[in-house]
Amino acid sequence: MKKILSVIIPTYNMESLLPMALDSLVGSSALDRLDVVVVNDGSRDGSLAVAERYAERYPQSVRVVDKANGNYGSTINAALPTLQGEYVKVLDADDRFDVALVADVIEGLEAMSGVDVVVMPYVECDARGERRVGYNLYSRDLYACGDVYDAERVFADGAIHFFAMHSLAYRTELLRAMGYRQSEGISYTDQEWAFYPMFHAERFGFMDTPLYIYNLAREGQTMDAAVQLRSIGQLERVVSAMAEYYAERAEAVSSAARREFLQGVLVRRMATVYRKYLLDMSDAQFVASDFEAVDVRLSALAKRCGLAPLRCSVNGVLRLDLLGKWRRSGTRYSSMVRSALRWADRVMMRLHELLFR
Repeated sequence: MKKILSVIIPTYNMESLLPMALDSLVGSSALDRLDVVVVNDGSRDGSLAVAERYAERYPQSVRVVDKANGNYGSTINAALPTLQGEYVKVLDADDRFDVALVADVIEGLEAMSGVDVVVMPYVECDARGERRVGYNLYSRDLYACGDVYDAERVFADGAIHFFAMHSLAYRTELLRAMGYRQSEGISYTDQEWAFYPMFHAERFGFMDTPLYIYNLAREGQTMDAAVQLRSIGQLERVVSAMAEYYAERAEAVSSAARREFLQGVLVRRMATVYRKYLLDMSDAQFVASDFEAVDVRLSALAKRCGLAPLRCSVNGVLRLDLLGKWRRSGTRYSSMVRSALRWADRVMMRLHELLFR
C-alpha cells in the first residue's frame, strides 16, 4: 500500500507521553497509508523501549531511528532521508493527532497529490480548554478547502502573515530537492520548518481538518514563558539562522510578494526576541550589555536582509515602541509600566481569541 503521509515524531525523554502520540496514529483506520518515524534523540528514560514496542507491533507503519542527542533539528534531519510518504508532518511527542481525522487527512492529501504545501487548522489545548486556530480573517474563510492556489496568490493576498508548524504538511520531495536542513543543538527550530520551504513552494492547498492537537499544558515545555526566558540565546540563534538563510538567497527571490512575506516573518521573529528582553525579563534577569550585543547583531542582520529599521511594539494594537525607548534613553520602561503592558497584552490576546477563534 502506497504511503501517503510520513509523520516524524522527535522524542527526548517522553516515555510517559509518547504512547499518546503514537496511539493517535496507530488507532486510525488509515494506518496502512501512514509512515511513522519515531526519532529517539538520545533519551535517558524509556522512550526508546516504548517506540520499539510500537514498531514491533506495527512493523509496516512504525519505524524507529535511534541517535545520539542533538536536539530538535537533528531529529528532523535524521528522519528526512528515510521517509516513505508523499507528504510529511512533524508531531511532537507531547502532542497528538485527532485520530478520528487521520483518514480524512490522508484522503485529502491524496486528492491534492503534487501540491507543495497543504495547510490545515490545528487545536491548542491548555488548562482553559481547547481552541481551534485556523487561517481565516474575522471568521471569514480565506481559501476554499480542496482547491489549489498558486503560491504567489497566497503571498500577495497579505492575509496570512506566518504559518505554524502544527498546520503544515509538505510534499516530501520538495524538502529533499531543496536540501532542507534544520539547525542542530538548539530548540525552537520548528520556526525554520515553517520558513525555509516557503522560499521554494509553488502550490498551496487548504484543508478544513484540525488534525494536530497542540498541548500547551505540560509544565517545562519549550513554549513556557519562563523556559523561553531561560533559553533566550537559543531563540536569538534561530532567528539569526533564518536571517542568514534569507540574506544568502534574497537575490533569488524574484517575487515582491514572496519577499515581503519572508521579510515579515523575520521582522516578527526579531520582535519576539526584543520583547523578551525589553518587556518580559525582570530587572534581576536583564543585563544591559547582553541586550546591547543582541541589538547590534540583529540590527546588522536586518540591514543585510533589507528590512526597514526595527521596531518592537507590545502587540498589533499597543504600538508603543519598546526598542525606540531603549535607543533614546538606554533604559527600559519601569517594572510597573511593563507589568501593566503585559497585562494589557494578555487581555487583548484573550479578547482576540473570543472574538475571532
